[in-house]
Amino acid sequence: MRLHRLVLTNYRGVAHREIDFPDYGVVVVSGANEIGKSSMIEALDLLLESKDRSAKKDVKQVKPTFADVGAEVTAEISTGPYRFVYHKRFHKAPRTQLTVLEPRREQFTGDEAHERVRAMLDETMDTGLWQAQRVLQASSTAAVDLSGCDALSRALDVAAGDTATLSGAEPVLIERIDAEYARYFTGTGRPTGEWAGAIAALAAAEAEVARCADLLAEVDDRVHRHAELSDQLAGLTGEQAAADARYNAAQAASVAIMELRGQLRDAQLVATAARATAAATDSAQGERQRQRDELGSRAAAITLLDNEIDGVAQAQATVDTEATAADAAAAAAEQTVDAATKSAASARRVVDQLAAREEADRLADRIARLDATEVQLAEAAAELARISVTEPMLRRVEEAASACDRAEASLAAISATLELAAVADIDLVIAGEPTALPAGQSWSATVTDGLEVELPGILRVSVRPGDSAREASVKHAAAQAELADALAAAGVPDLAQARHAHQRRRELQGGRDQLAATLAALRGTDEIEALRARLTRLRGELGEISTESTPEQARADRDEAEALLAQATTDCEALRRAAQEAMARRTEGATRLTLLREKGAAQRVELEAVNQRLAAQRATLGDDELTAAADTNAQALRSAEQRVSELSEQLGAAAPEAIDAELAAAHTVAQELKARHAEASRALHEVEVELAVFGTQGRRGQLDAAQTAREHAAAEHDRIGRRARAAALLRSTMIRHRDDTRRRYVEPFRAEIQRLGTHVFGADFEVDVDTDLKICTRTLGGRTVPYESLSGGAKEQLGILTRLAGAALVAKEDSVPVVIDDALGFTDPDRLEKMGAVFDAVGSQGQVIVLTCSPDRYGSVSNAHRIDLSA
Repeated sequence: MRLHRLVLTNYRGVAHREIDFPDYGVVVVSGANEIGKSSMIEALDLLLESKDRSAKKDVKQVKPTFADVGAEVTAEISTGPYRFVYHKRFHKAPRTQLTVLEPRREQFTGDEAHERVRAMLDETMDTGLWQAQRVLQASSTAAVDLSGCDALSRALDVAAGDTATLSGAEPVLIERIDAEYARYFTGTGRPTGEWAGAIAALAAAEAEVARCADLLAEVDDRVHRHAELSDQLAGLTGEQAAADARYNAAQAASVAIMELRGQLRDAQLVATAARATAAATDSAQGERQRQRDELGSRAAAITLLDNEIDGVAQAQATVDTEATAADAAAAAAEQTVDAATKSAASARRVVDQLAAREEADRLADRIARLDATEVQLAEAAAELARISVTEPMLRRVEEAASACDRAEASLAAISATLELAAVADIDLVIAGEPTALPAGQSWSATVTDGLEVELPGILRVSVRPGDSAREASVKHAAAQAELADALAAAGVPDLAQARHAHQRRRELQGGRDQLAATLAALRGTDEIEALRARLTRLRGELGEISTESTPEQARADRDEAEALLAQATTDCEALRRAAQEAMARRTEGATRLTLLREKGAAQRVELEAVNQRLAAQRATLGDDELTAAADTNAQALRSAEQRVSELSEQLGAAAPEAIDAELAAAHTVAQELKARHAEASRALHEVEVELAVFGTQGRRGQLDAAQTAREHAAAEHDRIGRRARAAALLRSTMIRHRDDTRRRYVEPFRAEIQRLGTHVFGADFEVDVDTDLKICTRTLGGRTVPYESLSGGAKEQLGILTRLAGAALVAKEDSVPVVIDDALGFTDPDRLEKMGAVFDAVGSQGQVIVLTCSPDRYGSVSNAHRIDLSA
């Protein structure tokens, strides 16, 4: 297969691109990332594989986003005896066109064209080889698998010297063996089809026999179960009668215990009531005694409190006198602080005003410098505005002048020169102008647009320039017009003035930038109007300052006034704290005196309340009557507690816990026996029902039928098993012979890889290749390294060498293009140089297409045909 031409229109981001490929050699197609290099191979695959109306994701993704049109792909390809031009448009208004150029001209459209191309490719091209001969960005380091490429296998058979004449039926035989094997086994060797069905049928028959045997065993189990349950039910009936008698006796003993417990509970209630009554009487008697004691203690406490109040009142009078004196001293100190504060404020104001005068002077100088700088900046800007010559304009004028000079020189070089020499005085008309030419003089001119020389009344000579001269004259006129336009746009008469104006513009721009920087430094972060307003405010404040004061004297006066203020403030704070402490003592004493007086009044009120409560209680029940009631209630309590003790002893002697335990145990045994009897009866009934059902199912006949079916399944299993094993043996034998054949033609493939690899790795380079034509190890300098342990660059280089070796070995009619998409990114400069020799060695035998964004990687490929997509 050869790719001669590829045209993309509205494909992804490519509006239109057409590339012609040479039939042989290395083609390096370069361009920036995302310019659409990889899209070329993708487009070729879609053209060959997908129909124009396909809705697959791969087809949808190539629709352009910049216009509502369909993506179009056209390719001119030759394969075997065929050469054809194939065109498809996808998405919008889909279309397929095919023109077969060789061996005879044919034309097809639509699905018929698609099927015709597929038929030609299937007939002449090894699709596996076409897919394998690509080095893509995403898999440039993956191991190359060429084992399924029939074209390479045929080439290796020839290279290995296999001269056996093939009958042509070998692939058919292998396919029939594989088909027969596939009837019985999967690709991984597991049973399938008839063999799996026979195995499953035998297993199912054996399972059915086992199931029927289990059903028959179930009947025997139910018969034995019926006999066991009958014996168990008879035994449980006798045990239940004995358990019922035990439970009745325990229940009678429990009733007697319950009566004794009721009597004890009644006696305990009586004792509880007597205990509560006696406790209430004792409490009332104790409360009466407590009130009598409280009456005496409160009277004594009131006497002590009155003595304390008299002492606190005398101390309070002394504290009041001290607080009044401290307040007067603090007030005088505050007046002194106010006077010192005013004096310090006046001194500070004088210092601030003097500083303001200095600042005003500095600010006035800064504003004056700002104004001067702004004036200079405005003058520079005005002059810059008058100069219209910019850098682009100057370049345009220079380029136009240069073009004009080149056109003039070219015109002078190719134009004819007309020269007239006068032998005698003569009057001529040259270009319509009378011209006198004295004897011995000459006249000459370069003829560019044509010239007429007339000897009035005698001769007219017309000189016409050639075509090249006229074209040069037109170019010269156009160059002069362009120069005139450029000079007019720049506003200068000639190139020298333009350069002078541009130089002046650059000088003014530098001066303007320097003035702008100076102005920005002077202004800082302040606005000019704010600075002027600040200067006005400062000058308004300067009139209040005495001119006799100096800044040093003003600062000394300020420091002295602030020292006096600090001392006065310290003294005032001390006197104020003393006054506050005296006030706190006076307030504390007054508060304490008030609290004591309130406490005395409260205690007198409480004393009166105790007297009234005690009198009321005595009026209701006297002290002697309360004592007699307490003795009576104590006697009743002792009688009730004695009755409770007697009943408790009787209940303890009757052993109630043992009777309760016996009743619970008897009840539990009776319930368990009843439940077991009911469960046994239910189970016996269920077994009788199951036996009645089993009698209608014919389980013995089912077992006999299942055993017969198992014998038939076993016979079928043996028959099919013999055929399956025979197919497996035949296939394994064929595979063994095929592997032997592959080992013979691995050697030519390995030799070709080593031949190409010596250009890159050196003369000591060796590889080991398995029967699937994959590189297993690489040996270099006597060191053997597995392929998977190699670096990314070495894997990438070996992958390209493998594909190029395959391209070099296959027959001319079976070859396909080798496509390398942006590979060798992991390769160092030295090996890049050496890889160029490999490309040159293989390029002469086939077509190698390299897509790259770094064309320098393939600079060492001396015979490459280079296509720049960015140009």
